Amino acid sequence: MPHLVEVNEKYRDKGVEIIMATDVDKAPELEKFIADKKLKLGVARVPDIYKLVKAQGYPTSYGIDVDGNCIWRGHPQQCNDSLIEGWLKDLRAPRVPRKLHDALSSAVNAYDNGQYGAALNGLEKLLKHKDEKIKADAQYVADLLNGRLEMNKAAAVIHRNSGDLERLVALLEADARDFSGLDYAKDCASEAKKTKAGKAYKECVEAREKLARLKPTLATMKPADAQKALGKLSKDYPDTPAGREAAELAREFEEKK
Repeated sequence: MPHLVEVNEKYRDKGVEIIMATDVDKAPELEKFIADKKLKLGVARVPDIYKLVKAQGYPTSYGIDVDGNCIWRGHPQQCNDSLIEGWLKDLRAPRVPRKLHDALSSAVNAYDNGQYGAALNGLEKLLKHKDEKIKADAQYVADLLNGRLEMNKAAAVIHRNSGDLERLVALLEADARDFSGLDYAKDCASEAKKTKAGKAYKECVEAREKLARLKPTLATMKPADAQKALGKLSKDYPDTPAGREAAELAREFEEKK
């Protein structure tokens, strides 16, 4: 546990947050545990947490990215500097992390406010500046921005290939806004509009909404009935994230029969 506290303090400013989840459901017991262990971590009470995450041992740690995807699972002691640095190497700071030449103040301000298109446009002349310090600082910010752009493009490819069109559209619409002023932003807006008008996107929305309505009723249903309902949903929407989730849940209810 002290190891995770150290990791949390070391990487918190870089966007890493460690939260402990426990199935202890009585507040006094949980408060005593936190006090005894001298925890400086966020603690969440989650009933049946081990069943929920399908933990195969205790303790188990999980790495969750900004999109809610599980990118790692292992023992807490395996959560070391090398592992975390690997996660962080392609991430881009939400704000320019160091002091730069005053000539870049406008571009830096745009970056810090999420106006990445304006920031890139503002760097165009500075990248050709005669002052080497200004040019180097401009290149530094440009690298941050281009890295963010390429990372978002890669995420869009993943969403397209997986059929997760709702996430794809959300990403495209955000980039159309954040990179406004660039041809890339226009392309994002165009693809988002076209995708939302398509049948596949509408099926993703329908499947998600139906699964959201079905899930709360599963606990009161007989395993056979739950499996049947989930199976129908997965059959009707096989290429959607919700359809695939329904198929997985159906297999779990099959095991309970």
